[in-house]
Amino acid sequence: MKTKLRSFYSHFTRTGNGLVSVSRKSVIIVCAAWVMVITYVAQVQLPKNVITLPGQKSVRHSIANMAPQGWAFFTKSPRDPEMVPYQKTPGAWKPLSLTPHSSPRNAFGLNRESRAQGVEIALLLSAAQKGDWRDCASSRQQCLDDFGAPARRIENRSPDPTLCGTVGLLQEKPTPWAWRDLIPESHSPERVMVLEVTC
Repeated sequence: MKTKLRSFYSHFTRTGNGLVSVSRKSVIIVCAAWVMVITYVAQVQLPKNVITLPGQKSVRHSIANMAPQGWAFFTKSPRDPEMVPYQKTPGAWKPLSLTPHSSPRNAFGLNRESRAQGVEIALLLSAAQKGDWRDCASSRQQCLDDFGAPARRIENRSPDPTLCGTVGLLQEKPTPWAWRDLIPESHSPERVMVLEVTC
């Protein structure tokens, strides 16, 4: 046992100023081990491809359980539709969206209110019905104006509500990158819902 400990500690030497010096060989071994672990985790999460690592099939299940995060955990598809809230004011609809999260008014991401608004919208949608949606293919203002009377009255249970009164929820799809020069807007309306929200 003492021999094993001596061989382990032989990779480390104490310098005169109290620092511990690590041998280059130890650093290379640790780095190589981490590169191998990261490579296996990445390969298991990626779709089937031309690269096959030794023993990949046998360790796939263990790696997926130990490191279950896929790349979708960190990113959101840029093709997903966005929900944009509006409030009815005399003569027009005013946008209520607090995004983008990294804008100066959100203290470059330090103010979390814009994140909370997403949860607030989700709570309103869960209280609404699928039949409350109406398809829309014109401009944002036109879609909201054409909806007519609010579909239903909903209580906003958020502790710090940002959506009150006559609220329009516009589901917008992003313009595909290939069409960016054909359409001036980055998003176009798909569906609309108008609710009477009490706070």
